Amino acid sequence: MNNKKLTIIRLVIFYTLAILPLAIFTPIFSDLLGEPMFTGEAAASQITTTWGMIGMCAPTLANVLTRLITREGLKDSYLKLEMKNGKWKYYLLAFGIPLFYMIITVFLVLLVYCRDAEHWFSTEGTVTSFWMYFGQIGSTLVLILPFFGEEFGWRAYMTPKLEEILPMPAALVVGGILWGVWHAPLTVQGHNFGLDYPGFPFLGILMMCIMCTAMGAILTLLTKRAQSVFPAAIMHGINNQMGFGVFLMLFGAEELNEYADKLNTPESMALLLIPEVIIGAVCFVILCREAKKEKTAA
Repeated sequence: MNNKKLTIIRLVIFYTLAILPLAIFTPIFSDLLGEPMFTGEAAASQITTTWGMIGMCAPTLANVLTRLITREGLKDSYLKLEMKNGKWKYYLLAFGIPLFYMIITVFLVLLVYCRDAEHWFSTEGTVTSFWMYFGQIGSTLVLILPFFGEEFGWRAYMTPKLEEILPMPAALVVGGILWGVWHAPLTVQGHNFGLDYPGFPFLGILMMCIMCTAMGAILTLLTKRAQSVFPAAIMHGINNQMGFGVFLMLFGAEELNEYADKLNTPESMALLLIPEVIIGAVCFVILCREAKKEKTAA
């Protein structure tokens, strides 16, 4: 069996094992709750919280099982934790990039949705929110397992395998689409966008594919530069943990908090995509240029 065919088989096994738990168990848990998992009281239930964390570990389980099934071993597993030779910079970027684009996003949200607010800023609220941000960082580091659970699958296994059979631009796009579609069982349950929007659930799934392609390029660059999956896991965690609410509270005005609960819609998430896609596009170009240089040198 040639290497390309074996890689395709491994990818099919991996993705099947990664998506099946979500596709099978998410609707079952929804039936137990009596409503979509990520809406109403169900969103705060112990079942939803626990399944959210366990489900995120499915890609890691798929990575390990695929390696065992196909007798691949644990080579090139990106499990190093090294700060030498400038690799520490990519751990700092894992903290800084989400902070940067979420602040830009909040300014966009304020300009689009909150122009009529009487006050945007209070010193007390800003101080509180910065402490909240560092609290989010702390909780992410403590609860990093679910985010590692995704990244050890996507960045440490799926993306390198896609690079073996596709040129870099196609590998990043296909990887982003596969990652976005993986979220589909959650998206149809109201995750990220709720249920009440035009084009449900297909618009939400499309938004996730775009978001995952942009984010995937950033996380892939961090993983390659650090030769480790841990910066990607850290950035993924901080990105997921902080959300709009924390940064709206950054501005401190009490009336802005009323907007926070209304922002999980495709329209508002599109604003989030603007800075994320710009940074993702820069990382995309860098990765493609580096892959071209490596191919030319070979």
